[in-house]
Amino acid sequence: MSKLMMPIVLVSLLPCLPESAAWAQFGGSRAGVEANADVVADLPMLDREVAEGFIVIDGRAEIRVRPTEIRIVLAVTSEGPTAQDCQASLEESVSKLKTAWLGLGIPAESIVEDFIAVLPLYEWNLEKRGDNEIGVEAKAGFRMQTNVHVAVTNDGKAAQALAVALEQDVTDVIAFDYWSRELDEFKLKAREQAVKAARSKADLLFTALLDSVPPVINIQEQTTIRFPDSLYHSFVNTHDAEVQSGWRRDIPFVRAYRPRNTYYRGLNSDGDVQPRDLPMHPEISVVSTVRLYFQSPAAKQAKGGKDEE
Repeated sequence: MSKLMMPIVLVSLLPCLPESAAWAQFGGSRAGVEANADVVADLPMLDREVAEGFIVIDGRAEIRVRPTEIRIVLAVTSEGPTAQDCQASLEESVSKLKTAWLGLGIPAESIVEDFIAVLPLYEWNLEKRGDNEIGVEAKAGFRMQTNVHVAVTNDGKAAQALAVALEQDVTDVIAFDYWSRELDEFKLKAREQAVKAARSKADLLFTALLDSVPPVINIQEQTTIRFPDSLYHSFVNTHDAEVQSGWRRDIPFVRAYRPRNTYYRGLNSDGDVQPRDLPMHPEISVVSTVRLYFQSPAAKQAKGGKDEE
């Protein structure tokens, strides 16, 4: 068989593979790219003082929240010989952008300007001074920047707003943020679920192993919010994709740039209560952890032993 025919044969064999084997290949498509946790860590051994002092049981719950608002932040810049020229050009660009957004039905109160800076621009000039040529840096103009924030209700509106900005030649996207007006309510729900999970584990363990449930002597609680921008994952798929210079016959060779692979991975909180669906859309994750400290039955025995001593 010729080498040219081998790829065709291999591709044709793919449909013949068992379904489980094919999925196994898909699941390992990133194998070797990053370190994988293939071993579940063991519980650490407690020292005697802790074991005899108290029992700790955690409950953790994660709730995904669909955003109710999306904010896009774009930088609008202009350059000119004077600051006044920059300001006039900037105002014209921002005005056109606002008008286009208003045409999409975005209310004026959802569009906010945030002036950033006006800075001088410099350029190098060669000057003859005496018998020598020197490079002299001189001011060549100004550069002004203002950021424009726009708030929309969903991804569809965000795509429209971004398309309109690109039509106006505003292409510098600084931020893409998600928000929900219902975060406080979801924090309460996550906390309630975490308490319920911790209590359920305590009832199960103590009922099976002890005569009664020991008293709670302390409680810890932590509720955090993870926004979608922190739930994206980036990795390099090929380790040789680096920009390098090589030399052959005094000719420089520069590798092409390979961008990092980035995708929305979502949060793996490894909690007792977790969302059932795959993280297919950018969502806000609310995670609550409740830690219950119970009095250890061994505490009384340890105290009695010390009293006898």
